[in-house]
Amino acid sequence: MHPLPPIKRTGKFASKASARRMRVGSEMYWAVVAPGATMLRRMWVLGVLLLALGIGAPIALVVWIVMERDELVDLALDDRFLRTVALTLAVALFARVVAVIELTIVRWHDRNVGLAAIMAYVMVALLAVPIGWSVVRAEQARELVDDVFAGSDDAPPLFVPSDETIVVEEAAAVEDAAPSGTTNILLLGGDSAPGRWGLRTDTMILVSADRASGRTSLVSIPRDLRELQFPPGSPLHERFPDGFDNIANAVYPYVLTKPELQEQYAQDGLQPEAVAVSEAIGYSLGVRIDDYVLVNMQGFLELIDAVGGVTVDLERSVPLPPALPGAKHDIPSSVGPGPVEMDGTLALAFARSRYADSDYGRMGRQRQLLAALGEQISLADAVGGFSSVAGALSDAVRTSLSPDAFTDLLDTLGDTASITESVGLVPPLIVPGNPDYDQIRQIVADVQDAIATGVPSQYAQA
Repeated sequence: MHPLPPIKRTGKFASKASARRMRVGSEMYWAVVAPGATMLRRMWVLGVLLLALGIGAPIALVVWIVMERDELVDLALDDRFLRTVALTLAVALFARVVAVIELTIVRWHDRNVGLAAIMAYVMVALLAVPIGWSVVRAEQARELVDDVFAGSDDAPPLFVPSDETIVVEEAAAVEDAAPSGTTNILLLGGDSAPGRWGLRTDTMILVSADRASGRTSLVSIPRDLRELQFPPGSPLHERFPDGFDNIANAVYPYVLTKPELQEQYAQDGLQPEAVAVSEAIGYSLGVRIDDYVLVNMQGFLELIDAVGGVTVDLERSVPLPPALPGAKHDIPSSVGPGPVEMDGTLALAFARSRYADSDYGRMGRQRQLLAALGEQISLADAVGGFSSVAGALSDAVRTSLSPDAFTDLLDTLGDTASITESVGLVPPLIVPGNPDYDQIRQIVADVQDAIATGVPSQYAQA
């Protein structure tokens, strides 16, 4: 006997088969797009949970990002945000995997499930690639942030003048004491290559913020300041009781090359060289140093590029150097006057140029650039840029500040209206080659009184 030919489904039978295929395909599609939606009638609790993980959590993350869209650095440095990004993306993918597997099991006996399930798994796999990459980047960003920030909000000051020691100890003994007085942060900048920290601190700026008034001062310390003082009893005072025998920017590499000094100045994971410089500047200027920020200027180039550049409003034309190590493009002979959009290369050339005037003029340009950067940093168009910023920070910055305190510092520098005193310890105000440290301490004390009282000092510069 000849086998019967296969029965061809026509009419309503073919229509029903086609409808089943479309229904199964549609269910698989929605299991990927809106995990949990297809099981609300079978297992509504699990369905709601998967919808919350797969759709609700990512939406909440997007809302968070939109609300903080002007705070790129805050997001880049927020450990909670970075953990949330990684966890949200991971659970969103997991919800889709569970939804597709559950639907495949439920529809296992339907002959139309095979191709639809394969397509659903392919969609999930395609989603897994960018999600996995983002999770890895978020975790890398967290590790980089740990490298940059070694401090905590409750860490003691790096240096306290002897006449302030009792006051500080009494304040520390009072739990949850109200903030008062002045916070002093030392900004140190050098020209070493990205990721290398054997530098001379050509830039030294004392940022002082009066917590009661909100007013801020910037005091620039010249790199060629001679006979920098060290507090009695300190390791460097034992070697240089009459003052450092080189210019101020050589203290950092001097400590770097002396293992015994590195051990003596070691402090909770901070750079011993920066701790030593902070102690010397604090004692020489007669002020408490709460924290430091060490900026590698070559790495700073990458940081400015990572945040999309910075605009600086120049009152006059500024000549630029013809060449710059690490430059990504040719440098124009000058910039300004007027608003100038600067990428990392141009900003670094502007900050480092000695063609415009002098070391002392360069200090003023660096203060101007820091203020503009602090004011303009934002999320801009790079929602996913937090990991790039964190990576650039790893090459550009080391600090004793916590991430929250660092972003507060950027906000302070960005609020140009709050910077009421900007002073350079330069000729004719002082003589860096033969400094009178009593005079210098009086100048700094007058500046700090000015931001506390609101009465401008005689040294304030435009």
